[in-house]
Amino acid sequence: MYSRVREYRFNDGSAGNGSVKGTYYEGVFYNMNGKIKSDISNLRRGQLTRAAYKVVGQKGYYEFTVRDIAKEAGLSTGLVHYYFKNKEDLLLNLLKEINRNMTVILNRNISTSEDPQERLNIFMKQAFDLVKNEKDYFYIVIDFWTQVNKNERMKRANIKLFKSYRDEISKILKEGVDKGVFMKMDVDYTAAVIISIIQGLIIQYVIDNNAFNYEDYTKRVMKHINDLVSKKK
Repeated sequence: MYSRVREYRFNDGSAGNGSVKGTYYEGVFYNMNGKIKSDISNLRRGQLTRAAYKVVGQKGYYEFTVRDIAKEAGLSTGLVHYYFKNKEDLLLNLLKEINRNMTVILNRNISTSEDPQERLNIFMKQAFDLVKNEKDYFYIVIDFWTQVNKNERMKRANIKLFKSYRDEISKILKEGVDKGVFMKMDVDYTAAVIISIIQGLIIQYVIDNNAFNYEDYTKRVMKHINDLVSKKK
């Protein structure tokens, strides 16, 4: 069992700080004080992904360079290429990370309620609030959409992203139907319609902030969707 324990000097290549003496065991680096140091690979990949999120949001899919990412992350371009084969690999990782983070946050917020209608409203409000809280997210996603007819990997990643949205709404709707809160419906179809309404409104606003009163329209859309699915009394 001790064959995987090695003591060595580790240099992550991040700007000439020299090496750090420690012990590596089971994928985790321990420093000489016995404290766990984060897995360097995951740490650096996360650092570069966050930098990519900011840079791509500002410059767009076609305009950024690996050097831009490295500069934003405070790392060398060589280190970017070490962790990601090319720009496509980095961008696919970014899209997957966006999907994972959105799912984690959404699930955490939805889990605060057991009422299907309230869960539906939490989903919608969080989606609409992204425009204010994470505006770069939509610029990045729209840029990624332009690649779906050129890049099969990017297409699959986008398919997975939209499927995760529909699946979450379908789950909420099915629970509401089973509990008698929502009327009987074609759950998959209704989920697709709801996602279309939400995304459509957001995209229009992101492209033209003066098109309509966003706060007012989001409230009206949420009411419309609730009326659409709620069981008639």
